[in-house]
Amino acid sequence: MSPTRRSFAIIPACGESRRMGTDKLLLPWQSSTILETVIDAWRRSKVDHIFVVIPQERTDLQRVLQGLPVRIVLADPRPSDMKGSIQLALKAIEEQCAPSPADAWLVAPADMPTLSSKTIDAVLEAAQEHSGSIVVPVNSEKRGHPVLLPWHVANSVQSLPSDQGINALLNRSPLIFVNGEQLDVDTPADYRKLRDRKH
Repeated sequence: MSPTRRSFAIIPACGESRRMGTDKLLLPWQSSTILETVIDAWRRSKVDHIFVVIPQERTDLQRVLQGLPVRIVLADPRPSDMKGSIQLALKAIEEQCAPSPADAWLVAPADMPTLSSKTIDAVLEAAQEHSGSIVVPVNSEKRGHPVLLPWHVANSVQSLPSDQGINALLNRSPLIFVNGEQLDVDTPADYRKLRDRKH
C-alpha cells in the first residue's frame, strides 16, 4: 500500500483462556505456536504494521515476540475485554505512527490460527475500492475476521460505553462484505478439531 494510505493490524492477546483451561496462544500449531501462526498470516499479507497487545506480566509472550517484525503494546492492568486491548492498540498507533484519515486498521483475535493472508489482502483490496467503509469477511452469511475499519472510527471506539463492544459500531454502519472463513480456538475440542483438519 502507498505511504499515504497505511494499514495497521491489531492482535489482541490479553485473554485468559478460561474455556481452554490452559494458555492457548502458546499451544503447538504446525511448526510453531498459535500466536506465531497468526502473526505469520499478517506478515505474509499486505498490511503495513502489526501491533500485538499482551499483558505486561506475560514475559513468556514477550520472549516469543522478540525478533518478530511486530510492535508490542504492554497492557497494565490486563484489559477486561477485547475492546480494552483494541483501545490500547489504537492509542499506541496514534502515538507512534500519527495515522491520517486515509489510513485503516484491522483486527482479528490472537487465537485464530486459520487466519488467512489471502482473506486479509481481500479485505484490504475492498477497502481501496470502497474508501472510508468498514469491510468484513463472511462465510455462509456469518461474519469473520479480520474486520477493517477506517481510521476515523478509532475515536468512536474510544468513546464506546462500557457495555458495548466493537460489534456495536458494525451494527450501526454500512458494511462491505468479502468472502472469507476463519475459525478461532476457544476450547480443547476446537483445538483438536482444527488441528485434525490441518493434518
